[in-house]
Amino acid sequence: MHASRGRNTVIDFWRGLVLVIIFVNHVPGNILEHLTPRNYGFSDAAEAFVFISGLSVALVYYPKLPQSGILDVVRRCFQRSFELYRMHLILTGIAVALFSVGYVLSDDIGMLEAHGRSAVFDDTARGITGILLLGHQLGYFNILPLYIALMLWAPVIMILMRIHVVLAAAVSLGIYALARADVLALPSWPEPGRWFFNPFAWQLLFTMGIFTGAFLSERGSLYWRPAFVGAVAFLAASLVTMTNAFGLAPNLLWSAFVNLDIIKSDLGLGRLLHFLALAYVVTQIRFGQALQGTVFGAEMMRLGRYSLPVFAIGSILSALGEVTMTLAAVKSSASPHIVGMVFTIFGILGLLLLARYLEWKKKGSTAPRQERVEKHGLVSVSPGQLPR
Repeated sequence: MHASRGRNTVIDFWRGLVLVIIFVNHVPGNILEHLTPRNYGFSDAAEAFVFISGLSVALVYYPKLPQSGILDVVRRCFQRSFELYRMHLILTGIAVALFSVGYVLSDDIGMLEAHGRSAVFDDTARGITGILLLGHQLGYFNILPLYIALMLWAPVIMILMRIHVVLAAAVSLGIYALARADVLALPSWPEPGRWFFNPFAWQLLFTMGIFTGAFLSERGSLYWRPAFVGAVAFLAASLVTMTNAFGLAPNLLWSAFVNLDIIKSDLGLGRLLHFLALAYVVTQIRFGQALQGTVFGAEMMRLGRYSLPVFAIGSILSALGEVTMTLAAVKSSASPHIVGMVFTIFGILGLLLLARYLEWKKKGSTAPRQERVEKHGLVSVSPGQLPR
């Protein structure tokens, strides 16, 4: 994989693209969501987000275990989890405020009840307490809680990998099996049930990302013709299934959800295999590398370099988009789907401008520091990174 100054730019490209897809999917009802990959395969952007997160964690932290020490890596992972927790609370609070205003303006009860919001608006004290405890998560705002749990898991699996790779793999697979057997899950509160994303199941894909970052990032995945042909065949079968054989078999998708293991909450094997097949194929054809030199690739890499603020603003915009579409539906004759599409397009442009602003701000703030580094011979470390 191509890297610049130690940073893997291909990962930045894929991370940025995934952030755009997540944003489009989180504005429900807009026309563009019909173009995203979840309509053409068993997996979607969530699998890519988790895998890339694990890969990135390995590239940053795993080589530092023998250098910085286990306690330092554990501390940094816990620190990252707290940062994500704080961001999650901020985003959820802003979303609740937006949906409250949306209800006042539209009188649409869905603003208060859809996607798990009734727990907050019907019993505010319990709802807010549940959000603080991560026991209650609004729909479309449940990825960061999963990421928080996975960051707490990261030092555990990396320590196990230092002991023996087989041990780490066995533990991860064992936890996944227990999760799929409904033995391991995190409960929801105050509403009954459990987390939408079961971290005990999704840790397997996160662990695969860590394995990839630790052992395959430099030499890449090997090409094996039977594996490549099998992956392409599986992707084709998934495409046919998700499109109901391009409209020729209306009940095919329904039958797949009933008979195949493609459940999202517990990371069904069908979803896992589809993502692995997709990742293998795009890696072998070097799709990311081919787009890196294009204008599109440059924009996606810039988004990927500032993933957390881009994700945060994207989450806020997605909530605002839902409010805007609701207002279009009840207060005007405009098609909410068209309004949603226009909003989504401008939202993507806004995210691209945000990334450009953050890059400009970073360059402005690092120039004086670089002068001090060169003058005094200091070691410069970027915020949030370990010394290299």
